[in-house]
Amino acid sequence: MAKAIDVGTCFLVGAELRNGKEVFTRERDAFFSMPKEDFSEEMLTDAGAKFMHRGDELFVVGEDALKYCMLTGKEDSYRRPMAQGILNPSETEAIPLLELLMTGILGEATEKGEIVAATVPAAALEKDMDVTFHKIVIERHLKKLGYDVRILNEALALIFAENPQGRDERGPVPFTGIAISFGAGMTNLVVAYRAKKLFEISVARGGDWIDQHVSRARNVPFGKVTHTKEKKLDLSNVDMRDSIQVALDIYYEDLIEFTLEKFAEHFKNSNSVIDYPMEIVVGGGTASVPGFVQKFEETLKNVELPMEISRVRLARDPLHAVARGSLVAAVSMEKKKKKEEAERKKREEEERRRREEEAARFAVEEEAGSPVIPEDIEIETEI
Repeated sequence: MAKAIDVGTCFLVGAELRNGKEVFTRERDAFFSMPKEDFSEEMLTDAGAKFMHRGDELFVVGEDALKYCMLTGKEDSYRRPMAQGILNPSETEAIPLLELLMTGILGEATEKGEIVAATVPAAALEKDMDVTFHKIVIERHLKKLGYDVRILNEALALIFAENPQGRDERGPVPFTGIAISFGAGMTNLVVAYRAKKLFEISVARGGDWIDQHVSRARNVPFGKVTHTKEKKLDLSNVDMRDSIQVALDIYYEDLIEFTLEKFAEHFKNSNSVIDYPMEIVVGGGTASVPGFVQKFEETLKNVELPMEISRVRLARDPLHAVARGSLVAAVSMEKKKKKEEAERKKREEEERRRREEEAARFAVEEEAGSPVIPEDIEIETEI
C-alpha cells in the first residue's frame, strides 16, 4: 500500500493506511553531536536511541537529539540536517543524517515499486536556493529503499488534504483554491484548479525566521523564544506585558504580509486570470498557534490580492495536513498504477492468445499446402 513523507525543516512526518485508517509517524529533523567514547555506542543502543558515527563523532538523531541537548545544555551540538526547507549546505553530514531519519520513518518498501509521495518546496523567490539537489537526494534514497517515488509541492499536498472549494458559473469546483504551508524553514503557496497546480511560489521565511528575529530584537535565547511561541502565544490575545509575545506578534504579521504581497506581485505577472472567489487554506506548524487565522484575516485586509477571497480556514490538523495530502495523492497514484498494470497484463494476455490462435491456423493451412501471411504483416500493393 502507498505511503507518504513530509520532509520538513523541523519535523519529518510519515503517513500510511493501516486497516483503512491513517497512521502518522513523526520524528524531529535534528541531530546532536558528541565525541565517540568507550561504551558510548553500547549505551545509546541499550537506550534505543537512533544514531550514526563518523570518525571520532557520534550523531544522535530525532527526538533523542533534543533530549541530549536539554540534558547537557550544549546548544551548539544540537543542529539540523535541513535549513530553510532544504538540505543544510553548512552541515557536511546532512545527507546521511536525513537518509537515516527517512529510513526510520518509512522503512523499506513493502513490495518493490510501492508508491511513496515525498514533499519538497518550490524555489524561494528572494534567495538562491538549490531545491533540485535537495529533491534528487530524497528521490535517490527512497528509490534505494525500493519505492516508486513521486515528488509533490507541499502546498499542493494541502489542497489534496483539505479539498478547498471554488465556485464558478456551473457551481462548486472541488480541489480549487489557495493553499499556504507555513513551515519552520519556508512558506509555500500554491493556487490550484481541480487539483492541478496553476501557480506556485515560496519565500525563505517561516517559523525559524520569526524566532531568530525575535531572539535578536529582544536579546533572549532562541530556545526561550520557541518555548514562548509553543506554550504561551495566542495571536488573538497577546500578553502586552510579555515583550517576547509582543515581538512574536509583530513578526508573525510581517511574515504573513510579506508572503501575501509576494503572491500578489508575482501572480499579476503570471498572466493568469481568476474571476471567481477563492478559498484560502493554511497549514504547517507555524500556522498552528492559537489565533493564527484571525491574525491572517486582519493582515489580509491590508494587502490587495488579484482575486476575491471567499474565506480563510485552518487545516483540520495543521501539523499532519501536508503528510495527509501526500498520502491522498499516493493512494490515488497507486490505484491508477495498479489499474494500468492490470490493463497492460490483459492486453498482453489477449495478444498471446491471438498469436497462439494464428499459429494454430498457420499450422493447419500449411499442412493443406496453402501459404499463410500473418495478420500483423502489412501487404504492399501498387494501387
